[in-house]
Amino acid sequence: MKNSQKKGFSFLSKGWVLTLGGFIILQLLFVVFDDSSWSPFQVREGVVLERFSNTRLFTEWFTPYHTKELNLFTAIFTITLLPAALVGAIKDFTSRK
Repeated sequence: MKNSQKKGFSFLSKGWVLTLGGFIILQLLFVVFDDSSWSPFQVREGVVLERFSNTRLFTEWFTPYHTKELNLFTAIFTITLLPAALVGAIKDFTSRK
């Protein structure tokens, strides 16, 4: 009997899966950082990111974490990584025959 397995890329080697997995791992790290009240993302005063993290958006409206820097980075990663993963997943599922 012939081996009927298809040669090709595995599911985990697809770009959108890696992007989505990276996003999920980042969020898990952010949960750990937020629970321990320690953040490797200390934004210095006078930097543009510091001004963004002190805006009302990240201090009152979008607050999944207690740390405003983690809220800012979560928003940035959500805007950049999730659309790329969704577009890749849609392309992958629509191209299957």
